[in-house]
Amino acid sequence: MSIIVSRWLNICCISVFTMILIGGATRLTQSGLSMVDWRPLLGILPPLNHEQWVESFNEYKKYPEYQKINQFKNMNLSKYKSIYYWEYAHRLFGRILGLLFIIPPLIFFTKGYISRNFFKHCLYCMLLIIFQGLLGWFMVKSGLVDNPHVSHYRLTAHLFLAFLLIAYVYWLKLKVETKNISATYSKSIALHINPIFVLYIIQVIFGAFIAGTKAGLLWNTFPLMEGRLVPEGLLALEPLYSNFFNNMKMFQFCHRLIGTSLLIYAAWFFYISRNEYYSKYVHFLFMAFLIQFYIGIMTLLLRVPVVLGVMHQGFAVLILLLLIHIKFLISNSQTIKI
Repeated sequence: MSIIVSRWLNICCISVFTMILIGGATRLTQSGLSMVDWRPLLGILPPLNHEQWVESFNEYKKYPEYQKINQFKNMNLSKYKSIYYWEYAHRLFGRILGLLFIIPPLIFFTKGYISRNFFKHCLYCMLLIIFQGLLGWFMVKSGLVDNPHVSHYRLTAHLFLAFLLIAYVYWLKLKVETKNISATYSKSIALHINPIFVLYIIQVIFGAFIAGTKAGLLWNTFPLMEGRLVPEGLLALEPLYSNFFNNMKMFQFCHRLIGTSLLIYAAWFFYISRNEYYSKYVHFLFMAFLIQFYIGIMTLLLRVPVVLGVMHQGFAVLILLLLIHIKFLISNSQTIKI
């Protein structure tokens, strides 16, 4: 029965990955604030006729995004529908995802396909997906008050929780599908995966800060910013630490710096681990960082087009899964060579 469970975990991984891409597209098309209420059970159907669409559009007009931005862009009902459908797809897929994480584990457990311990992990996934939905509305709500932009802190938490969910599910998938690994590896080399992982997490956080504040539109040149490698204004806020949480210039500068550092570090890690049994995955990791670096530059130079922005977010997920895979292989090896 492990085959059935494995297939379910694969579907879960693909579904969460798809959800992250839809979320990215929803954000980049400025669609996230188009649905101004949250009805988890009753809001499954979109407006079904012209009268309902007009009613929904009129409700949207009461909120800051329309009053401060879109009414000056001459938004009509047709344009409203285009952003509404992105947010609707995002929420509908979230509901489907919730059912996917709740119903199959209950069936597997009652039929004895999974152990009590594995079911406990499934419960953790259920809690994560439920909390993700609540956090999603908490994020959207922040843009429905005075400022028609969601809190970049809440957006970061929402994205981070999605990354945590897919990482957890992928780890469970590896546990189910992988038999005991009989291999040797150099501990001193393998330890390099840890600082890469930490740097990557920090990079994702700054990337989310950029997405939440639209700091990607600040400088659309590379590698220089305002004609300099280190631009002015990085420490403009007081106290100094607040620059790392509220300064858009610092966000983009750190994202560039850490991205470049990760690429160099990944190349070095690939070189020193070329004789290790997991070197194939480190090669994939380096290539993923290289492609991600290129996509990031092009996204910047072209002023964040939707397709490249979604690709950038998607490759961030793939890099996470590669890091998880390498960590899993190292931590589950039976023999250690110092």
